[in-house]
Amino acid sequence: MALALAGCSATPRQTVIGADQALVPVTLVGTTDTRLRADLGRPALQRVDGSAQVWLYDSPVCRLNVILYPGPGGVPQVSAAMPMPHGVSATSCVASLEQNRAS
Repeated sequence: MALALAGCSATPRQTVIGADQALVPVTLVGTTDTRLRADLGRPALQRVDGSAQVWLYDSPVCRLNVILYPGPGGVPQVSAAMPMPHGVSATSCVASLEQNRAS
């Protein structure tokens, strides 16, 4: 199941994040790699898979898998973001990652 999260973009957008989760007014989709790194810090793991990049973030509350593909001008942009474990809200996960970055 692909999920779209928000929290890092300057202008929040409404995005459906999954059949079992509510509509959230935040999204990471479309965020550039530079902005993502500024907001959430360095990922715990980075992997290149063809033209895609997969970044994994960890916090005490959740893990967040982020998939980036080249956007306009070749700049990597978030295509999807999936929080784990199941049941952790997207909002809680992003807030935890941002707080983890600040500490």
